[in-house]
Amino acid sequence: MEIKIINQSVVYADCDAIVNAANEKLQNGGGVCGAIFAAAGAYELQRECDAIGYCKTGHAVMTNGYNLKAKHIIHAVGPRDQNPYDLKHAFYNALVIADSNNLKSIGMVPISAGIFGFPINQCASIAIKVITSFKPKSLSEVRIYCYSQNEYQVFLQEYEKYLKANS
Repeated sequence: MEIKIINQSVVYADCDAIVNAANEKLQNGGGVCGAIFAAAGAYELQRECDAIGYCKTGHAVMTNGYNLKAKHIIHAVGPRDQNPYDLKHAFYNALVIADSNNLKSIGMVPISAGIFGFPINQCASIAIKVITSFKPKSLSEVRIYCYSQNEYQVFLQEYEKYLKANS
């Protein structure tokens, strides 16, 4: 599986699905969540999320992508505290949903590292471990979209550390 770290907003991702760092009630929010809702079409996306109703921390659900290039949005709910177990499962369950729906590419984000305050270094370490250990059936490309330069540098360093340790 190919992994790319990209310094850009996930809303522009040309992938089969993008990941939204969602809240449990699947409501339009701030940060990456608000940007995704705005770009997708907030009214239509919120209606679909309201029909789903709820998503437990560490889990994920999928909706249509509406006005995005991505055909789907996978709403992964990361922890509001600094629980690494829940963050690991949020990343993992997003990958499982993409793979079980025969998607080829996914655009991920630093779940919980923004408004929810999860430390970016720990988030990057968990994300890289989960992504690199995932054994997909259909998924062939994971792109990690880092909006800020700092997120980008941290994820890039973590991925390079993984590559060195496994070469």
